[in-house]
Amino acid sequence: MVKREPCVANIREIRTRLGCSQETLAQQIGVSLSTVQRWEKQRTQPSRLARQALQRVLNRAGVREGAASDAGRM
Repeated sequence: MVKREPCVANIREIRTRLGCSQETLAQQIGVSLSTVQRWEKQRTQPSRLARQALQRVLNRAGVREGAASDAGRM
């Protein structure tokens, strides 16, 4: 079974649960606003480095793997 990064498919959901704007998230992970917008519209996928940076942001915020489904249960 391939491990899928939960943040890749659910960037918008996780970002809004964090109370974070697209612009703020982009700044935190070192990408442009338009890049985050493309990810959320599923036009492109984050690179491996971007996924790692996104995971670091989630870790700092206390969001663990599976956050998209788990965050709603908190």
